[in-house]
Amino acid sequence: MVSEGLNNNTPAWASILGVIAIMLGVFLTAVHANEAMKQAVIVEHMPASGVMPEADCPPEELEEEGISVAECEYLIEHVKGMALSAPDWFPSAQMTLAGIGALLAFISIIIGGALVNYTPSASVAAVAVFSGLAIIDLLQFAAVVNTGPTLREVYLGGILLWFVLHLMLLVGAIAGRHTQANA
Repeated sequence: MVSEGLNNNTPAWASILGVIAIMLGVFLTAVHANEAMKQAVIVEHMPASGVMPEADCPPEELEEEGISVAECEYLIEHVKGMALSAPDWFPSAQMTLAGIGALLAFISIIIGGALVNYTPSASVAAVAVFSGLAIIDLLQFAAVVNTGPTLREVYLGGILLWFVLHLMLLVGAIAGRHTQANA
């Protein structure tokens, strides 16, 4: 039995691609927003001299977080390492790319919904948004490659994974449009 409220003209590829775009879009929006926030916090709290203060691990905060003094000191050294290994241009470049990426990822959620409830313009928009996300990945890759080994270790794996996912979404949208045009 088919419900009368469903759009029976929705191609299967659009529904599947739409659901995937929604799920990945929600996750990627959070990833990019978290990255922008992380860069803003590091820049905001980096001393002008570049010399980071010694670790301050109050016992009440350690208890609240459920970590040891050694873990606290490691986390502070990790942040110091990332802050000190980043070239001056890196935090602003990352914040900019992460902000644009978060916006595009949020738009991909909307596009995913439009694909699930298929509208012909949704497939055109999907190609544009997935292309934009892949370009952001390439720009982040270029930025990270021009830093040191510490930042490359932290970022490259995730950037390459997202690039492959965005290429797969883009290929799916282009193939679906091609299939739809030939139908």
